Amino acid sequence: MTQYLITFRTLTQAQRAARVLERAGYTVTIRRAPAKLSVSGCGYAIALRKQVTQAAQFLKERDLWTGKLFRLEEDGEYREVLP
Repeated sequence: MTQYLITFRTLTQAQRAARVLERAGYTVTIRRAPAKLSVSGCGYAIALRKQVTQAAQFLKERDLWTGKLFRLEEDGEYREVLP
């Protein structure tokens, strides 16, 4: 199953977004963003496996979208995708 990450600059932003998504029925996990995805070397991400486009739109509608959306490719690299 494909894994997606939505990145955030701070842990607080990621926690807030995760809480809202979980209340709406999404299954998410908060984790540190891979160093390659973070400009400043730190950052957090929410990991999702399905309904990614809907989750991204859900966050945007609630002004909780602050980062980018990435998909983990078969080669182990993350590629940015547009929701």
